Amino acid sequence: MHIEEGPAIEAVGEREIDFTVAQLLSTSPQFRRWFVEQVVPDAHFGEFIGVITHAHYAGEGESDIEFGFLTQAGDRHVVLIENKINAAKQPDQIERYYNRGEIRVERHEWDSFSVCLLAPEGYVSKADETGVDSVIHYEAVQAQLVELSHDGAPFFQDIFETAMRKSSTVDASATIASIENRVHAQTGLPLTTAFTGRKRVSFQSSHPDHPDAVWYDAFIGKTGESGRTTVRLHIESIEELTEERRNALKSTISRHTEAIPGYECHFHRKVNIVSTTIWHEDALQDPGFEDHIEAIVDELIHLSTTIHPILVEEDIA
Repeated sequence: MHIEEGPAIEAVGEREIDFTVAQLLSTSPQFRRWFVEQVVPDAHFGEFIGVITHAHYAGEGESDIEFGFLTQAGDRHVVLIENKINAAKQPDQIERYYNRGEIRVERHEWDSFSVCLLAPEGYVSKADETGVDSVIHYEAVQAQLVELSHDGAPFFQDIFETAMRKSSTVDASATIASIENRVHAQTGLPLTTAFTGRKRVSFQSSHPDHPDAVWYDAFIGKTGESGRTTVRLHIESIEELTEERRNALKSTISRHTEAIPGYECHFHRKVNIVSTTIWHEDALQDPGFEDHIEAIVDELIHLSTTIHPILVEEDIA
């Protein structure tokens, strides 16, 4: 293979991701602030303290990454990050993270701490979501790297891309096709398919007054009856989309979030700004749905029929 044809790194494991994230936190103020917004959005980032990988504690194991900063009030807050690509979870692993944090607070070395899971979307379970203070998906880091002003960003994108290929065991093509067909059959909106992949399908409107950059999106993180799907509103980075127009779109949608209760809002992001999770097992227990695909389609139609007329009717500069 010629050097210009291959990826920068053929094989990426958790340690490579650890070092990559540590380097980004150490060298990029833009990435640091984004990271803090994801894990402790109310902390009011003040000053970077430092970052370390594989911090070991006698009898309590080690943290994959620890990232510290001062809040604007002067408190020392440390984020303990557990990084997973596809390795099995160890018994009491997350509990040991909390034990390590509590020990350091008791010793007055830190004022506060939080525990974050860093992993591909397909890895994270419902229990994971509730078992830590925050979750950052590899896919979100990859999206941030696209926007990052950093000389190493393209190289780091390659690293995360390789890691996500390693973790990607999900092929939900049949489910995606069924979702696509049902949406087209059931919606009364002029929706067309904007994108399909093994795990994702996106729809955009052909209405002349609807912004082309806004897509209605379903991402299947895990297939089967115990799986999950994220339904989300996505702002695609199309060529003619300016930062001013992106912000105008986010501002418009933010004024109408009361119309979509149950959705998490992430207006600090550039792409997936509102989302909700369909847990397949919960959908199967709901007598109103024949299967989890019906629940996904129902949520996609609810999201699009709620937001579509708002974006069509409002004059977005």
